[in-house]
Amino acid sequence: MKRSRVLFLGLLCVSAAWAASDGSNALSPTGPPSPAALAPSSLATDEMSPVEPLPPGVFTSSQHSDEWKIRNALSAAPAVIAEKATVRDWPSDLKADNPMGRVLRQGTNGWTCMPDLPGKPQHDPACADETMMKWMMATFAGRKPNIDRVGLAYMLLGEAGADQNDVSAKKPPPGKDWYYVGPHVMIVLPDASKDALRDVNHDISNNMAYVTALKSSSPLWVIPVAKAQERIKAYKPGEPSAQSK
Repeated sequence: MKRSRVLFLGLLCVSAAWAASDGSNALSPTGPPSPAALAPSSLATDEMSPVEPLPPGVFTSSQHSDEWKIRNALSAAPAVIAEKATVRDWPSDLKADNPMGRVLRQGTNGWTCMPDLPGKPQHDPACADETMMKWMMATFAGRKPNIDRVGLAYMLLGEAGADQNDVSAKKPPPGKDWYYVGPHVMIVLPDASKDALRDVNHDISNNMAYVTALKSSSPLWVIPVAKAQERIKAYKPGEPSAQSK
């Protein structure tokens, strides 16, 4: 009999790239970099890992090979979704009519994974179903999404956001800093049902589920599954997990 596969979520803290340089445990979680460390720069070669945390001061870039972008994009979702998902690059002009980036790998399961959005101080690939892709492309283009069904997306590397009110913002408002969110799933409700999120938490600092894209006609419900600067890991029963180490 084939042994069934059961996936568990185990916390996997950030790697040594974000660990302190004084010899402390490389698997200890660390907080987001200080504003002073975030002088915009980017590593425009594939020498930068597509999944490990970015060094302080380095921002995401589109200047990578297709292979790098595919690995980065697929890290956003559980393997059961990522293995058959289409991988699509970001369009060069998000404001264009019906913007759709170049297909890097064709998939078969209706899901689309996209690599990092350039200009962020943290990896932020995403894998979305058809409804959430519609929401993303319309929102980044500045148009009303017109959502009529539930949509779902995964961002299992987490993300850094500029403005909770406007997910398309490229930098934080004056006097504000980037906010960091751990691995999470995102849900968009039909426009007719958005009032169901009216009393859901708006505080992004308490690691609880919250509502974002507050200016949108279709706000998002974000459900973290780990804290900022943490990772999750799937493992089979009997295999060593991050929690058992």
